[in-house]
Order: sequence, then structure tokens, then C-alpha cells
Amino acid sequence: MLKLMRDNLKNLKWILWFVVFVFVLLIFVDWGAGRGQGRGMEGLAAKVGGSVITETQFLRELRGTEERYRQQYGDQWEQLRRQVDLASMTLQTMIDRELMLRQATRMGFRVSDEELLQKIVSFPGLQREDGSFVGEELYARILRANQTTPEEFEAALRRELLLEKMQNALLGGIVVPDAEVEREYRRRNEKVSFEVLFVGSNMAMDRVTASEAEARAYYDSHPEAFTHGEQRRLAYLLVDNLRLRRSITVPEAQIVEYYNTHQDEFQVAEEVRARHILIRPASDDPAGWQEAQTRVREVARRAVMPGADFAALARQYSEDEGSKAAGGDLGWFGRGRMVKEFEEAVFALQVGQVSGPVKSQFGYHIIKLEERRPAGVQPLEEVRERVREKVVEGLADAEGSRRAAALREKIEAAKLTTDEQWRALADDVVTSNITPFFGPGEPIPGVGRDPDLLAELENAKEGFIGGPRRTPRGWMVYRVAQFRKAGTTPFEEAKQEAEEGARREKAVVLLRQELEGRRANLASAAFSTVAPLVGGTANTVTDHTRGAAIPGVGVAQPLEEAIFATPVGGVTPVVAVGDRGVAVAKVTAKTAVSQQEFERDKETIRKSLVQGELEKLLTAMLAEEKREHPPTVNQALLARFKNRGE
Repeated sequence: MLKLMRDNLKNLKWILWFVVFVFVLLIFVDWGAGRGQGRGMEGLAAKVGGSVITETQFLRELRGTEERYRQQYGDQWEQLRRQVDLASMTLQTMIDRELMLRQATRMGFRVSDEELLQKIVSFPGLQREDGSFVGEELYARILRANQTTPEEFEAALRRELLLEKMQNALLGGIVVPDAEVEREYRRRNEKVSFEVLFVGSNMAMDRVTASEAEARAYYDSHPEAFTHGEQRRLAYLLVDNLRLRRSITVPEAQIVEYYNTHQDEFQVAEEVRARHILIRPASDDPAGWQEAQTRVREVARRAVMPGADFAALARQYSEDEGSKAAGGDLGWFGRGRMVKEFEEAVFALQVGQVSGPVKSQFGYHIIKLEERRPAGVQPLEEVRERVREKVVEGLADAEGSRRAAALREKIEAAKLTTDEQWRALADDVVTSNITPFFGPGEPIPGVGRDPDLLAELENAKEGFIGGPRRTPRGWMVYRVAQFRKAGTTPFEEAKQEAEEGARREKAVVLLRQELEGRRANLASAAFSTVAPLVGGTANTVTDHTRGAAIPGVGVAQPLEEAIFATPVGGVTPVVAVGDRGVAVAKVTAKTAVSQQEFERDKETIRKSLVQGELEKLLTAMLAEEKREHPPTVNQALLARFKNRGE
């Protein structure tokens, strides 16, 4: 505890647990290299340079993070938490924070005791009415109640103040010129509506050819297309989950067993099935509601008469077009689905009973309760197919894991190292695959972005065999089939790709000439009628803003510039969209920007641009820190939480 804070005490009942997190930088970037597998990590969650994150620190922050999400999402959190790898996300944030603290310290930033004191006593909940500090005893008691100590709290707050200090210094060095602010204002506020016609280059590919010389010229003029970083490709055997599931037959006993042991999955709240007749007011004034009330009373009188056919009355009188044809049948629903007035009335009815007129924002309802289903467990017959799918999913996963492990054992025992040998292991469930080349950190074609797999590949040499590993498509065993150093693909290897590129360029030139010849007639023609004639697609775009994707075309800056430069009613020149094709647009409306509104919003936009530049700078600094000090992560610790479905 700071000696400067010895002071008197006043009663205080709340606050502070959240203060530790006030200035946390939540910068989410990919994990760096050096992910550990848990060896030598007992009691630790991660090592970051010369610092460590203990398991205790990690668990405390994980609990705090989950509590914040729980407060934010309420009842939805239990469902969302299964979709979030909260443990990995939390540890990544802690690692990022440690790396940024290293950077701040190297840049010479420090937090003095006096600065820390000023921050603590600035919290309104720690001040008396006269503004003085409430005292050490209560301060310590509050922190103990929230599982921390003054020493821990002050150390955490000092770190966050250090990060804040670095951030403020960086902000002071970011300058955004007025011209850039105006461009951003126009991007956000200038809008244009138009029709667009796009013709893909594939529509002319069969009408153009490219010689070897033209392919060579394309290769020489597009070095970026043939230059790559360090790359590798994998050969992998996949126990295809879809094929495996089709081969599995689930015995009735297993369906019953799963249902009996997982009944919490089939719990349902109380539900009712009801019909209603809706009478809407002709207008929203008192006279309109009075007239509707008169009509609904007459319909209600008929609905409660002995032998009344409620469904027939609903088809005759109801003004709810969604249920009228079905005799007012609303199907099964639980609480929270209908407006409050309707819900209270329907759940108060007995089966077969008809309510009096019930007023809601939509009008007057007459409600008949048809059936009631109490809260409880859905019968097996209603969920049998769902249960069967669950059982199949579990059986397929277990069988896929078993088969993949057997493949790995067979490969290692027989020392199978060639593509031909691996292809021979394929069958009706196991497929043999080779990925295209991909770079470090990139999604693996056909497999996806698996952080653990990408980390495993970081230092894997050619011929390395890995797995079994679960993927979205099933279990796999893989081999690093080929490693390619950073460089340029030789022309002989890239010849076919270069030839296709040259042909695409020629196809775009041809299509541009052809469509330009029709341009004079496009102003009076509907693009939707022209599109089939030229093999293109037409779309109508409303309120397009700069930088947004254009339907059917994508992000196309030259086309966008042409559209904004064309007056309402005009047709743009035909514009090449890279080598993907050509496009032309007819402008139908524009929303101009106001200089007065720009002056009003200029500083707000400038602040947002400055903040964006700060985030880019911090992300770049963090990436550099990770390259210099790759963190080591206790994967075994994280796996414990994944296995628990967190």
C-alpha cells in the first residue's frame, strides 16, 4: 500500500472490482511463433520474453472475462460460450498486454507513485464528500472482497497507466490533414444509386489465345503474381465425416440411452397453441380505436356462442393476414414470443376457452386456447431424429479418430512417405488430398485456419508427419509434402498460369470494346434486359457509399470513381475491373455532401481517423514484439478448457 495513502476511513459499500480492467488494450492478432505444448510449463500459462503469466493469474482473468461477458449477454451467454474459445482469447489478451508493457518500458515511459496515487484517489467512490480519500482500511477490505490485495491492485493499475501513457504519447504524434478528413467525410456521407452491368472475362476466354511470348510478357509485367513468401503444401488423408456418418447405423438402444442421459437438452418451457381474430383500427386516432372496439365486440359475441366455429369466424373477420387463411391458428409458442397483453391473456385461459377483446398495439384480439403443453422434457418421439444425429455425430467422431490413429500407425510402421503410397490408403471413407501451396499463418486450403495446426507447422520440415487432428471435415493425418522457400516461381513452372493471365487481359480488352459499342443505347435500356444478351449480370444499387462492395462486381475503385463523376441520368464509360471483367453503370440518384455539415462533423471524423491510425500503429508494434519475443503457451492448460466446452 502506498505510504501516501494512510488516511481516515468512511463507510463505502460498492465499486472497484472493475477498475483493474479500465485501460486494458484488447488488441487481437494472430498468435505468434513459439507456441509451447506444455513442456516445462507447470504452474504457468505462458512465457513472454523474460516474463511469465502464472496459471493463477490466467484463471483469475479468465473468471473476470467470463463474468463481464455474462453481464453483457445475460441468459444468452450459456449458449454463446460454446462458440467462443474464451480461454485462448483471454490468454492472448494477457500476452498482448505483457508485450505492449515491454514496449512502453523500452520507450522510456514510467508511472510515479504520485501519478498512481492521483489515479486511485480520483475514483468518486473512494472520496469523502469533501473530496479526500476514504482511508486505507476500507480500501483494503473492498479489494479483499474481490479476491485481490492492495499490492496486486496497484501493480495492475500501474501497468494500465503505463499503457495509457504510451498511447497518449503516440496519439500526440498522429496528424490527419484536412484533405484526408474531407475524403473520409465524403466516403461516409456521399451516396449514389445506380444500375450496374458486369460481364466476366470468362465470356470471351474461348475467343482469345496467348502465345508463349505473350505469356512471358505477362509473367515479366506481373512479378507480384508469381512472387511468394515461404510456402509449404500438405498431403493429407482425411477420414471424411460425411461419408462416415452415412455408413453408421444407430441401434435403438443407443438412441434411448442418449435420450435418457441427456434430458437437459430436451427441456422445454410451457407452450400453448392458440387461434386469434385481430380487428385493427382504421386510423390511430381515438375515433379509429372506438370504431374497432365496436366491431370486435360483435365478433366476440359470436365467438362465444354455443357451437361457434372460431376458425370460420377468423377466416371471415380477422385482419391478421398471416394467420387468417389458417383460421387464426398461431401454432405452438412459449412465453416471450407475443406482445405482453396478448401473452398474459392467452396463458390465463383454460383449454377451449375464448377471451374477451384484448387490446394491443396491433388492435383488438379475440383469443381461443386450443392446447396447452406444460414445461418438461420433450417426448422421445418428437426428438428422435435430433437424438439420432447427436449419436451419429459422437460415433462418427470416435470412429474417425480411431481410423485416423490406425492410419498414422500404419504409415509409421511401413514408412510410407510418397504420394502414391498415401493414395493407396484411400477407400470409401478415407480420401487422399494435396493442398495448394500456402504461407505461414494463412488458412490451409481445404482445412481452414486451425491455430494449433498452423503453430505445429511453424517449424515442421519437409516430410514431417502429423496428426491425427480433428478438422471441420473430419479427422486427418498429414505430411509436409513440399517446402518452397520465399522467391519467384520460375517461368517454366508458372507458364500455364501466365498464359491464362495473358488471355484474361485480352478477353477484358475485347469485352470492353464490344460493350462500349452498345453504350450509346444503354441510357434508354434496362440493364436487366441487356445482361442476357451479353452474358452478364445486372444489379440495382441504392445509396452506395465509397469503398463499399458493389453487388455482382465487388470493390472496384475505378468503376466507383466513374460512377461518382457521372451526372444523374448519365452512363459511365465501360471500366475494366482488373482482369475479372468489365462493368458499366447508369446513375439514377445522388446525395450530395454539405460543406456546412462537413464543418460541423470535421473534428469528430478527425478523432476517429486518429484512433484508427493509433490502432494500426499498436498492432504493428505488437506484431514486431511477437517476432522478437515469440510467446510460449501452455497448450495443455488451454486444452483443459476446450475439453470442457468452454
